[in-house]
Amino acid sequence: MMAVYSSVKDPGLQLQLLRHLPLSTFAQSLLRRRLALAFFFDDPKFFTKDSKSLIDLKIITRHLHKPQFSVSRQTDYAGFAALIGLLVIGLDNAEPPPIDAGREATAAFNADIDVLAERVKRLSTQILDTDAAHRKRTEAKEMVDTFHPCLLYGIRTQRQSKGMIWGDDAESEKQRSMMNGFFRKAKPVRRDLNGAE
Repeated sequence: MMAVYSSVKDPGLQLQLLRHLPLSTFAQSLLRRRLALAFFFDDPKFFTKDSKSLIDLKIITRHLHKPQFSVSRQTDYAGFAALIGLLVIGLDNAEPPPIDAGREATAAFNADIDVLAERVKRLSTQILDTDAAHRKRTEAKEMVDTFHPCLLYGIRTQRQSKGMIWGDDAESEKQRSMMNGFFRKAKPVRRDLNGAE
């Protein structure tokens, strides 16, 4: 695989190659992920990293801030889309913590997924797909737009809390306390059968 990594440098060709690799065994799937991450980061260390520590969500998010992911008139949208495709393959399920790892580990994992998803969403908003003539730009935006919900609904271990009524956690707790106090004070008025209080 090092020979393949060293000789194939175009992201589009890299993605095509990975899409045609066999996936009938776990070993083949793992090798495909290693190659995808090596291509994405342009770093061969992923061939030798422990299989349980291939993914670092914080490092991935930082990598998405690098110049090759900046959106401008000079952006190579075909290469951009291919790099995101490589990340999708390499990330797979992002290796969430085991069930018995505890709530803190799961919460930390989901928080990292949220930060990554926010960066992906930001990339999508930067791609102004207003001209149907720019097919590569449209394809790049579609790739990013497909990846974003996969992070939140396919990889995140729990659905995000909506927070539509109460807002963020700190503010929501204040509001709940206020409302609970209000309802406790506003006791119903008792009336007798004749309507008198």
